[in-house]
Amino acid sequence: MRTTRSRLSAVAVTALLATLAACGNSADGPSDSDAAPVDGPISGEITVWTWDGAPGADAMDALAAGFEKETGVKVVSKVVSRDDYKAQAQLALNSGEDIDVLGVQPGQFATEVQAKMRPVSEYADELAGGLEGYSPLTIEQSKKLYGGDEIYSVPFGSTGSAVCFYNADILDKVGVEPPATWDDVKALTTALEAKDPGVLTLVKPSGGDTWFEDEFVLTMVGQTDPGFFDSVRYDGGAWNTDSYVAALKRYGELYADGTLQRSALDLGYTDAMDAFNTGKAAIVCNGSWEAGLLKKSFREDNGIKASEVGVIPVPADDAADRSARSFLDITWGIPQNADNAAAAAAFISYATQGDGVDLWADNLGFIPAAAGWSLDSSVLGDDQLAQEGFSTIQELINNPSSDRNNLSSLSAEVGKYIEEVAQGRMDAQDAADKGQKDLESGLYS
Repeated sequence: MRTTRSRLSAVAVTALLATLAACGNSADGPSDSDAAPVDGPISGEITVWTWDGAPGADAMDALAAGFEKETGVKVVSKVVSRDDYKAQAQLALNSGEDIDVLGVQPGQFATEVQAKMRPVSEYADELAGGLEGYSPLTIEQSKKLYGGDEIYSVPFGSTGSAVCFYNADILDKVGVEPPATWDDVKALTTALEAKDPGVLTLVKPSGGDTWFEDEFVLTMVGQTDPGFFDSVRYDGGAWNTDSYVAALKRYGELYADGTLQRSALDLGYTDAMDAFNTGKAAIVCNGSWEAGLLKKSFREDNGIKASEVGVIPVPADDAADRSARSFLDITWGIPQNADNAAAAAAFISYATQGDGVDLWADNLGFIPAAAGWSLDSSVLGDDQLAQEGFSTIQELINNPSSDRNNLSSLSAEVGKYIEEVAQGRMDAQDAADKGQKDLESGLYS
């Protein structure tokens, strides 16, 4: 449900476009005297850039239609492939292309475009609830993106990893409750071997998608050493700590003692999801971005063989330790050379704090950053298991063990060592030491 309603103000005047980066410093954006103001009545047209799935073309169409109906402002939406977005967005900013609202990918991309973006302090008063209209966690994470108290894009939505989805039909068939501990998972494996031997216990992106092996083990580390990844990411902490080695060793033991099946380690992202969707796996662990599995309509439209799907955190040796990492997945800001900054600020308010939130949040891909937001009850209807599952996801994301502000290149390398441990071909300490060397090399930052 929405928690605030957009307060719309500001007049649009034309800003001077930044010239090509090759022409000199003017590519950094117009001077303060040239910048389009953000206060006054709004009108005209804005251009909004995002990448696919953030929050998606259908959601952007709905936002554009809703905002135009409310304000009369036309929204031109450009949705770019995620893989191409960083390069295209930077080129567009450098060449002075007309962009009024830019989706900013967290991580390195944020700091790389920072000089081309307006400080949010310039238009915070034009947001319905100001910066207080976003959850405190997302504001703190926004500050981490930019390394200080000033931020250059506002929080939009967050995801968490790893979380696990289970097929309630399969668990009911073998008479096992959703597992909370690894002992519970071992009991599920034993029950499946006896009653449904063709079904894998737990799958996740592995194989060629080694980055998720890193996601999974970092989740396990966070169960006993909350803040481990924050120490590495922000404070120069070590990778090969005792807590990391212990979690990695435990992960290897799960395959060595038959709690989990090594055959599942061959499955990449698509194959793992297919195994779950076709009823060949009882549990799939992935990111919260797969929460569409909770919607009956989604399962029916995609032929997923599960009448009900529930959610559990990644199991732990002690159920009380279960947790996940989370971080902002999307932020939105206004470029320095935006033509219509007034309408841009109003649109950001509408989409991130106001009536527009419910137009994209029902796809369940992201937890909105809007303070006090909760999912409209109509989205999941009377499916109690799905409602509980989404609440579990939201609770995990809102209370993370550490940030999911990943070092993506490092994840892919470390994931290779993790798979070797799971296959019984590498010692946990050796794998952790290799990860430490990769971290220190600076090649995977």
